[in-house]
Order: sequence, then C-alpha cells, then structure tokens
Amino acid sequence: MEPQLHTVMASDIRRSFGYRLARLASMWRREIDCDLREFGLTDATWRPIYHLHFSSTPMRQTDLARSLSLEAPSLVRLLDVLEKRGYVRRDADDEDRRSKLVSITAEGRKVAALVTRVADSVAVRLTADVSEQNLQDCRDILDCIENAAQSNRDEPPAPSSADGARPASC
Repeated sequence: MEPQLHTVMASDIRRSFGYRLARLASMWRREIDCDLREFGLTDATWRPIYHLHFSSTPMRQTDLARSLSLEAPSLVRLLDVLEKRGYVRRDADDEDRRSKLVSITAEGRKVAALVTRVADSVAVRLTADVSEQNLQDCRDILDCIENAAQSNRDEPPAPSSADGARPASC
C-alpha cells in the first residue's frame, strides 16, 4: 500500500526559514563554544551543564539526552567525564530503578555561571544592532512556532485546508 503524500508548496521565505533558523542556532552555539574553549569547555561539555543549571529538579538521563539531541550511549560517556570532573552526579531514580537522575553539583553550578556569562556576552554581541522591539517580535514568532511544533507532537494532525496549510494558531 502506497503512503498518501500531500503536496504542499511553501513560499520561498517559508521554505528557507527552518534552514536559516537551524543554521543560526548552530552558528550561535559555535560562538559560545569558541569563547568557552579558553576555559577547557567544549560544546559537548558545556551544553549539559547549562541545561541542568536551568532545571529545577534532577533530570532523567533519557530526558537530558533527548533535550540535547544526543543518543543515550553518547550521553553516558559524556556524563562519565562530567562526573569525574565533579560537575554532575547521577543517582538512581526512586520511581524507576532502571533510570538515572542527573543533577548539577556546586562545582557544576560554578561552571554553569561561567557558561551563562559567556552565553549572555555572545547574545549581546550578536544582537547589538537589533532593537528591543525586534527582539521581542522575534521571540513572539519563535514562541508561536515552538507551540505549533509541540502541539504537532502532542495531537493528531489537524485537517489541512485546500491549499495544504494547517489552521493558524498564532
């Protein structure tokens, strides 16, 4: 049985939007990575610390791997390194003994503070020529797209209109 494919024609700006967004995210991370190299941190080491720093509770390893777009075995090796450096700790999950909970240590919080300062510096540098209103407008657009992406994951697909477009939610 052949899968049914719906042809959707996007405008040039919509077609390039996701690509440019992904490219910008990569460039932004590379800027942070470059600034953190002098402190012996790489993209692989600073991102989990930064992520855990903003989590109010310990995270399951599987959830951390998913949020960092890493395969579980890769994260395990990385956490081994971070744990040896004293930045994170792993404990058994009382709700599920098969799972490990990852939390940031006091030493890890010091590193996270450094990462935050560098990330803030990069943000200021890269957005220096952008007005506060433009940044707010962009953030609103990104929120709208993030909400659409999240709802697409959580709900069955909504019926498309005749032109293949999904109903607007923003």
